[in-house]
Amino acid sequence: MYPKIGLLGGGQLGQMLCEAANPLGIQVVILDAPASPAKQVNAKVPHIDGSFVDPEKIRELARQVDILTVEIEHVDTKVLEEIAEQGVKMEDGKMKRVQVHPSWKTIRVIQDKFVQKDHLARAGVKTAASKAVESNAAALEAVGKEFGYPFMLKSRKDAYDGRGNFPVESKDDIKEAFEVLKGRGLYAEKWAAFRLELAVMVVKTQDEPSEGGQGTVAFPAVETVHEDSICKLVYLPPRNVSEKVQKKAQELARKAVGSFWGKGVFGVELFVMDKGDELVVNEIAPRPHNSGHYTIEACPTMSQFKAQLLSITDLMPSFSNSTIPSMFPSAIMLNILGGKGKDSHNELVKRTFTIPTGALHMYGKEAKPKRKIGHVTVVGNSLSQTETLIAPFIGLADGMRAEREGISAPKVITQSATSGLLSSRPLVAVTMGSDSDLPVLKPGLALLKTLEIPFHVTITSAHRTPQRMTDFANSAVSQGFKVIIAAAGGAAHLPGMIAASTPLPVIGVPVKGSTLDGMDSLLSIVQMPRGVPVATVAINNSINAALLAARILGTSDERIRLRLEKYAKDMGDEVVGKADKLENVGFEGY
Repeated sequence: MYPKIGLLGGGQLGQMLCEAANPLGIQVVILDAPASPAKQVNAKVPHIDGSFVDPEKIRELARQVDILTVEIEHVDTKVLEEIAEQGVKMEDGKMKRVQVHPSWKTIRVIQDKFVQKDHLARAGVKTAASKAVESNAAALEAVGKEFGYPFMLKSRKDAYDGRGNFPVESKDDIKEAFEVLKGRGLYAEKWAAFRLELAVMVVKTQDEPSEGGQGTVAFPAVETVHEDSICKLVYLPPRNVSEKVQKKAQELARKAVGSFWGKGVFGVELFVMDKGDELVVNEIAPRPHNSGHYTIEACPTMSQFKAQLLSITDLMPSFSNSTIPSMFPSAIMLNILGGKGKDSHNELVKRTFTIPTGALHMYGKEAKPKRKIGHVTVVGNSLSQTETLIAPFIGLADGMRAEREGISAPKVITQSATSGLLSSRPLVAVTMGSDSDLPVLKPGLALLKTLEIPFHVTITSAHRTPQRMTDFANSAVSQGFKVIIAAAGGAAHLPGMIAASTPLPVIGVPVKGSTLDGMDSLLSIVQMPRGVPVATVAINNSINAALLAARILGTSDERIRLRLEKYAKDMGDEVVGKADKLENVGFEGY
């Protein structure tokens, strides 16, 4: 028999936790208001009505369960400490021991964001520089001199979705900042000039803190996109982020979570800084997180909610390399926020049923403007495919926002308008040693355009611009390219040198020169040493280079494969047509 779990909070996170618990046969008792989202999907056990910050209600819940956990960190850690350390008194006067996960110590540290940052710094985890401040103008002026403008003024507690934060652009903003955040404990944070935001869900499986993230396992790193200080989109994999940086984000997130006490799932938000792809931890949530909802579909055997249940009940399996893999190459999640009217989201919801790889989650909440009422996740074989599938829903969400905010509505992209289209982000990089090679490449570029495969064209000489060539090859993965076509004549070192600097497939196009009819280029490209392959086509044959690139992409993108099949059929039909004509008119009249 599994331990019975008591959950403080019954919102959408609790709802999805109960949905994960039901097929496992794990009982979850919820403390929250009547008809809260979690209670709507869980009728297996009686629940407790009341506030999840009420000490006596928490004790009442503890008497009924074996483990207490949270779906929100804004809880009473004093009563959780009492229950964890002393137990809870039963009706017969005996004390019952109840586990609390994550530990009350962890929740208490994370509740105060300034204390959280200090804790992470002590654990060797880099965060943005911050300092506690008094609620007076002189204190903030001193911060402005120390950190420079702009800087962030933040509430230490009870802040989420941008609430409780104020960007101080100049000394003139100080008075307004105090008015907006009055009555709160505050801290100032140095402005973080970041390129994008990442998030990593981490599962902690042991009670005590650990060095280097031992006893933790990480889900894939994802990119999060915020709008109006609320998470709008989550991308798996992150766009324009190298696998090296993604792995580094997982390792940093595991190290950060390993420094805390107790078991469970943690959401770690990180910044990728503008310079050098340096990673900085922004903040941590001691529970499942909005940025991890994609795991329900992308990691169906181990979502963040299932991981929460298994980790706190000591049933979590081990994973190689301390990572939980995604079952799909790509997933995108879009939050559904309430629109101007109660039914503003209806069209978006109806359209989700037209996407076979889409999944809709509605939270059973009354629709109010900007309130998170649901989300939709789309999985696919490639990022370009999922971007195409999610595009209509982003368009509808943007239209809802425009109506809600009273701004000009962007053009809504319909499914019919996007069907068959690929992402505008280039998938094929085409480079050459000199612009004199461009006439050879033009037929292949035209074919890529016909096949609707986005590409990027540039010049990188192996001999005249070796550093440019190396930078191009080293950054190809992070730029989102999937295949590289490289054309060169004469010594033709370009394709081979690029192949030595990137894990991507490289297709070499030998260019015919004025001396040896291109044989020198062909032999130079095709004679690559073992371990550094270059796929080589015939001299001047950029058509085959484009087709080979398309076939590589087509292995993971059905739309490209279907276009290739049509291209092959059209070629066959053309030959048959010529044969019929020849047979009908004879060779003399052909």
